[in-house]
Amino acid sequence: MDKKKLDQLIIANRELAFQNEEKEKRAAELIIANRELEFQNEEKEKREAELAIADRELAFQTEEKVKRAAERVIAMKELIFQNLEKQKRAAELIIANRELAFQNEEKEKRAAELIIANGELIFQNEEKGKRAAELIIANRELAFQNEEKEKRAAELIVANCELLFQNKEKEKRAAELIIANRELIFQNGEKEKRSEELSIANAELAFQNEEKEKRAYELIIANWELVFQNEEKGKRAAELIIANRELKFQNGEKEKRAAELVIANRELVFQNEEKEKRAAELVIANVNLEQFAYLASHDLQEPLRTVSNYMKVFEEDYLMLLDDKAREYLHSVNSSIERMSSLIKSLLNFSRLGADRTLTYINCNELINDVLADLDVMIKTSGAIIEVTEMPDIMASEIEFHQLFQNLISNAIKFRRKGIPPKVQIRAKELDKKWEFAITDNGIGIAPGHFSRVFEIFQRLSTNREIEGNGIGLANCKKIIQLYEGEIRIESKLGQGTTFYFTIANLII
Repeated sequence: MDKKKLDQLIIANRELAFQNEEKEKRAAELIIANRELEFQNEEKEKREAELAIADRELAFQTEEKVKRAAERVIAMKELIFQNLEKQKRAAELIIANRELAFQNEEKEKRAAELIIANGELIFQNEEKGKRAAELIIANRELAFQNEEKEKRAAELIVANCELLFQNKEKEKRAAELIIANRELIFQNGEKEKRSEELSIANAELAFQNEEKEKRAYELIIANWELVFQNEEKGKRAAELIIANRELKFQNGEKEKRAAELVIANRELVFQNEEKEKRAAELVIANVNLEQFAYLASHDLQEPLRTVSNYMKVFEEDYLMLLDDKAREYLHSVNSSIERMSSLIKSLLNFSRLGADRTLTYINCNELINDVLADLDVMIKTSGAIIEVTEMPDIMASEIEFHQLFQNLISNAIKFRRKGIPPKVQIRAKELDKKWEFAITDNGIGIAPGHFSRVFEIFQRLSTNREIEGNGIGLANCKKIIQLYEGEIRIESKLGQGTTFYFTIANLII
């Protein structure tokens, strides 16, 4: 082999070595890029596998080229083949670099999106902190309002006690007035009797004077009768003295009776003034009580609406972020808000009972049928049996009596014994100047010690939360019945049933 061919072969080997070094550098860079992009798609893994196969093939060709270094022609062909393969690998490397650049750009986009998402998350956390702070403020406001409500409830209890005391004082004054009137009538009767006796005495005195004059005129003619007349005159004088004493006594008694009558009249005037004062105070107390109930309910409803709105916003924004326990707490808060709103509305309705009443002609049978129609779902669900006897026609407020019967009938159905269909009997009878109604059920009954307690406002004897109610229904019933000068009472045995009796003034047309 000549020197020229040897030099060319050496140059070709150097070129091949340089190419091999470059190929190794590119392979190392490609391995680093492949390690950096392990998470990328299957196409990249395929390219990496193809590159590994090509490297093995290139290594095999390099070994073959060293062995066949003496065979230039074959080596040249092999070199041409290797150059073609190198070009292919270079093209694949260019494609791989472009893919890597594209993936880097995608990674940068994802990083930018992640930065934006982190900013959004930070903003949401800040908003969540604001909402939590607002919720804390709302809870504090609710606690303050609850304290104010308790104060107002205490003031209402004090006002009711004062009103009860005033009613008792008024009843005492009325009883004293009745006694004073009876005493005044008795005194007037006594005075009339004394007046009649005085008239008789005066007539007797006049008669005696006439007789004395007759005896004086006959004195000259009838001297022989003088002794007899003197005796008669002495008798008459004694009788006159007695009559004068009796008259003086009667005058003294009359003056006493007159003085007593003056005192009784003054007492009567004083009692009437006190009665008018108590009536005025009662009117003012009722107006103040109604205003207080309205203002209290309005002032309590407003923060409740605020809390409810914030809870709705909280639920809409964060419900998906809450666990089951937090959702249970959220449901409890919403239920408490609904119960509080219901209690406030019931208190307002209770305070308005008796205001703006319109008395109309009512057929109680038709009224009860309307009530049963309103309770149709409850009746069908419970399988209740309702029996109604002939009811009277009365003059009353239809709204008040509709509420009265609805409360009593619905209670008879709600407080039923488990597994026993409720049976309700409604009847009425006429008593002396009043009607007596009776509503009997076969429910759970009421203990005798609770007969008076059930009519107190917001009193619930049952601890079963499945039974709806806020403890004001029977208080409404009692207030309505009192508006008609009636009374309500209970007869009941535990586990056997209850009968509510109530009376109203007989206003039948």
